[in-house]
Amino acid sequence: MFRLTRWRCAAVVVASSVFAFADVAIAGPGDGSGQGGGGAGDGTITAQVNWWSNGSGSASSSGCTWLLVAGGLAVDGVGEVHWPREVRGVVLNLWRRTCPDGVSWFELPVIDTTTDLLPLLLTRLQQEQLPRPTPVFAVLDPEFGWAYVRTPIDYRAGSGSWTPVSVAASIGPYWARVTATPRTLTFDPGEAAGTGPVSCGGAAPVAVYIAEEPGACSYTYVNASSTSTYDGYHFLTTFTIDWRIAWLSSSGGGSLDPLSTSATAELAVAEAKGIITCTGALPDQGGC
Repeated sequence: MFRLTRWRCAAVVVASSVFAFADVAIAGPGDGSGQGGGGAGDGTITAQVNWWSNGSGSASSSGCTWLLVAGGLAVDGVGEVHWPREVRGVVLNLWRRTCPDGVSWFELPVIDTTTDLLPLLLTRLQQEQLPRPTPVFAVLDPEFGWAYVRTPIDYRAGSGSWTPVSVAASIGPYWARVTATPRTLTFDPGEAAGTGPVSCGGAAPVAVYIAEEPGACSYTYVNASSTSTYDGYHFLTTFTIDWRIAWLSSSGGGSLDPLSTSATAELAVAEAKGIITCTGALPDQGGC
């Protein structure tokens, strides 16, 4: 719940007919359990924010519609009240919400989704919803767990981190949704004298590994990790997902600045040297 401004007001109770109606708004993304709300206490307008993540619920599934009242109605103990009305510089509208379980009335200030909802959604997305990549190396030595110099190694974004993430919120009929879509996976091999970092996108960060054909998410080390300045044994690798951010709301939509999430992983890289031994004079006897 957040506070919008201070004002003094008697409780609104419907006592007679409404003189006029205006726009109808379909309830925003949610589960139909409330769609936000508002009220006043101690001279403070309050608005309840309802949150949803990863597309839970929808406008059509909520079963509620919001009707903006333009005109007046009788309020017990107050008399006839007209909307929209202004109290201490705040424009207030009266909304009638109709749901399968009945009708409710809300007096709410005009909400600017770009300033009242989007900053909250972005904070929630960054702090609670946007996953970091889980470093995955597609092939390592089965006995020692290391990679090899001059042998391509595939890297992947694991544990479901390569998937769109969305967060939605509503205050009464006003709603907004922010969606983050993974765009590129960047691998920094931690090899100072190497050829990285390298990036890939599309379906490559979660593609099935094929040993005979290195994928788009692949890197080839040119130095053993014994040259590492990190600990003399491992390279400290970094996986970074760059996210494209888009928003949609009851008042519009568009693109926002991209975001990124990162994770690190240690990787040992060995340099294998082959030794040729001649055991016979002929090729079929191991000869050279």
